[in-house]
Amino acid sequence: MLHEKIPGCDLKEPPTPGIPVAPGASTAPSASYIERNKRKRGSKSEEVINIVVESMRDMKGAYQEHTAILVDMVSCFKHEKEGAERRMKLMALLRDVPGLSGDDRMKAGLSILRDNSLIDMVFQLQPGELLPFLKKLL
Repeated sequence: MLHEKIPGCDLKEPPTPGIPVAPGASTAPSASYIERNKRKRGSKSEEVINIVVESMRDMKGAYQEHTAILVDMVSCFKHEKEGAERRMKLMALLRDVPGLSGDDRMKAGLSILRDNSLIDMVFQLQPGELLPFLKKLL
């Protein structure tokens, strides 16, 4: 090869065909050029990494806030569902009480629903005790 015959040429790879190589010229970049570019790339990489880390911290805070709000909303929905189930259970119980008119059933239901302790009390009563309790309540 031609570059092997040139004194002082330390090329490891053959030159590109058609492009003359000057004696003593090297196609490899210098060590100082490599170091300069490494530092530039390194500092840019560190900046990018810092930006990404900061963004992740910001997102973490935002997600935590939204998660807490969602947990509160789910808790409210669960509480409302349990309340609706209790109201339905109470109305089903009142519907099965013999000797209670429709108007009395509605009045008793509205009176009982105003106070959670009354709902608990009604659910604890025996079937024979329910009608006298409701009559006193009305």
